[in-house]
Amino acid sequence: MPKITFYVKPGETSAFSYNKTLADKGYEIEIRDIDEEIWTSALLRPYFDTRPVAEWFDPKAPKILSGDIDPRKMNAQGALVAMSADFALIRTPLVNCAGRCAADLSDEEWPRFLARKSIPLHEPDVISEFWMHDE
Repeated sequence: MPKITFYVKPGETSAFSYNKTLADKGYEIEIRDIDEEIWTSALLRPYFDTRPVAEWFDPKAPKILSGDIDPRKMNAQGALVAMSADFALIRTPLVNCAGRCAADLSDEEWPRFLARKSIPLHEPDVISEFWMHDE
C-alpha cells in the first residue's frame, strides 16, 4: 500500500482517529508539521481541487476570526498568496497519497480519494462503509 502523508498544524496530530483505520488497512502513515514545509501557491493549489475558494481556509485561523481576512471575498490567487505567507490560514490536514492531494477530507470523501476517484462537492446521502468494517 502507498504512503499517506498528512500535513498538520502543531497539536493536530492526535485529532485524526482515521490514522489507525488507514494503518490497519495497510497504509503507511507519515505526519508532518505544515509549518516545517515551504508552501508556494503552486504547491498548495492541488490540495483544494474544485472546492470553492472560501473552503480552502481554516475558519478557526486568527486572521479569519478577527475579520482581517474574509475568505468569501478572496480569489484563488489571493488565497494562495495569503496561505503561502501564513500557514494558519490553511484548512488542514492536507493529505498526499501517491501524488494525489486533498484537504480536510470528510469520512465520506476518504473512500473516493483512496480509490483515486473525483470527490464531488456535495454528496449528503453517502454513508461510508470504509470506516465501519475491518478487512
